[in-house]
Amino acid sequence: MEDLVGKLSQSDGLDAAKIQEVAQETEPKASKIMETYLGEDPDSQEALEFLCLAEGAEVTHYEVLSAMTKCIENKLFPAKVRSILSREKTLIFVHPIG
Repeated sequence: MEDLVGKLSQSDGLDAAKIQEVAQETEPKASKIMETYLGEDPDSQEALEFLCLAEGAEVTHYEVLSAMTKCIENKLFPAKVRSILSREKTLIFVHPIG
């Protein structure tokens, strides 16, 4: 995916450094959300609930990204996003917990 972002930024005039910067800013925010949701002493059920919420959000993010890639000329990027989206949906909807 990183290679595709690099190629995409060159061909479509996007700023790869800015994309990386935003990704790095997002990671601590996600960690903070997890800490807030789970609290000081989470039990297994709370942890599983959080993981389910996070997986659902990941699929939603890829759905949005997939819609945004429709106007990108480089066809490798939309294809990669669709592939990831398909895999994420399979992980959530086909593999039950337990």
